[in-house]
Order: sequence, then C-alpha cells, then structure tokens
Amino acid sequence: MKYCPNCQTSYTDDSLKFCLQDGAPLTEIVDSNEADTPTVVFNNEETVMSSRQVEPIRVPVQKPTVPVWEQNWQDRGSTPPPSPLPSPQPEVKRTNTGSTVLLTALVTLLLLGGAAAAWFFMNNRKTEVTENVNTAAPKTNHPVTSNSASNLESNTNTIAPPPTATPSPKPTLNPETAKAVTNDVEDVVDNWKNASENGDLDGHLSQYARTVDYYKAGKIGSARVRADKQRAFETYDSINFNISNMKVTPDASGEKATAVFDKEWKFEGDGKYSAGKVQQLLNLTKMNGKWLITGEKDLKVYYVDK
Repeated sequence: MKYCPNCQTSYTDDSLKFCLQDGAPLTEIVDSNEADTPTVVFNNEETVMSSRQVEPIRVPVQKPTVPVWEQNWQDRGSTPPPSPLPSPQPEVKRTNTGSTVLLTALVTLLLLGGAAAAWFFMNNRKTEVTENVNTAAPKTNHPVTSNSASNLESNTNTIAPPPTATPSPKPTLNPETAKAVTNDVEDVVDNWKNASENGDLDGHLSQYARTVDYYKAGKIGSARVRADKQRAFETYDSINFNISNMKVTPDASGEKATAVFDKEWKFEGDGKYSAGKVQQLLNLTKMNGKWLITGEKDLKVYYVDK
C-alpha cells in the first residue's frame, strides 16, 4: 500500500509511483497488521480510497465544430453529401507582351539603322563621284620604299583613284621636213601679198582652195571670195601690205600648216583711204602637191584708220 505525503491519499495499487492528485512521489506504508487488513476490491467506478473527500479534477473537452450544412444533415438522420470540391480556377495564360515589345523595338532599330546606312552610303558615293569628275588628282612621283609598300598593302579600306591615262606623245616632223613645209608656206604668203599689190586678182585668188573658212562668214565657196576681193581691187588704185613676225606651224602629217603674222595695210583710191594693222591667221592644206589657203581670219586688231 502507498500514500501521498502531501495530500495523504492512499493507494492500494502498488504499481503506482506518483500521486494521481498532485503528482508527488508515493511512499510505501509498512504496517504490522497489513496481513490482517482485508483486500479491497475496486469496481469500475471507485479505484481510490481516501480519508477525505477530494473532488475530482474535471477537464472540459471542447466539442468539434460541425459545419451548419453537416449539422442539418445529422439532424435529418441522413448521410451528408461529400463536401464540394473547390471549382477549378481558369488557367491564366501568360502573354509574352514584354518580349513582343522588345522584339518589335529591335526590329524597328535595325530597319532604321539599315535605312540610315543606305542613305549615308549613297550620299558618300555621290560625293566621291562628284570629286572624281570635278577634281584632277595631282600627279606626284615618290620613291617606293618598303614602309610605303607595306602601308599600301595594309590599307585595304582605302579606295585608290583610277589611274590617269598617260597621253601618248604626238608625232612630230623631223627638222628637215618641218623646214621644207615652212619654206613652202612662206612662199604662198609672199605670192598672195605680191599679187594683191600688183592688182592681179586671178593670181591672188589662185592661192585659195575651192572652200575657205573666211572671217565671220564661215565656210564659203571661191566665188564669194572672188566677189569680196574684186570689190577691194576696184575701190582702191594703190594696195600695199607689210608682213612681219610670221610663224609657221606644220602639223604632224606634214600636209597642213598655220601661218600667223602681223599684217599692216594701206589702201588709197579716188578720194578713199584705208589703213590699219592686224594679227592675221592663214590655214593652209597641201592638195595635189600644192599648198592652198583654206582659212583666213583676223586674230587681233591693233588699229584701223579710215
């Protein structure tokens, strides 16, 4: 037999070690008359013997809360339906709005960049073409060194100007042929001058070709040249020429030449007078072995006195 030293509660169950009232360790009772003490039989309701009445500690047990809908079904004595499952939420489709906007912006930037590059390229191309057409690159002669050669090879992005075509040298006459042409042309000019001073119209016109580039009239036939010369011959009785500073220039073929000289004249007639000085040009062509005048005009007028 055991008892609680605190509350003096006795227990006949020797297997207990702690008080059921306050939890204190139980003490075993040693009694000489223990053998005479009758054995107490406990029923289901009474298990403790105490000299004093101790009210048992009652711990309130909270009943589980039953939903209203389940309680109603319990009151009716029916089996409640299964609890409704939560309705599935509609799946929210995620849109790639941010990605679409970013991709659109990138495409727009690429298009704008391509258009700007094309405009810049075309504008640069026009400038290069204009510079190539209107600007002649000066021709310089520089010695080619190893450094300059390596620079030319490494500079692959520079557009080299097109090579300038070297003009082929013009063929020239040998001195003997040029001298012979000059003498022949000077003889024609002398005959042309002497026939005018002698009043020989036919001899003067015999120095002309059938077509002549004549002053401002352009190319005319020999008949019009005769009419112009005849009017002068009939107006003046005295015709005098003074030719100086003559320069004869033959062409490469030796079949054409030009004669530039200063011509001073003095014409006198019946109450008429004309004088002056000009720089004159005669074009001559060798036809059938004879030099003939094919052009006549004044290059410069020094003075005219009428």
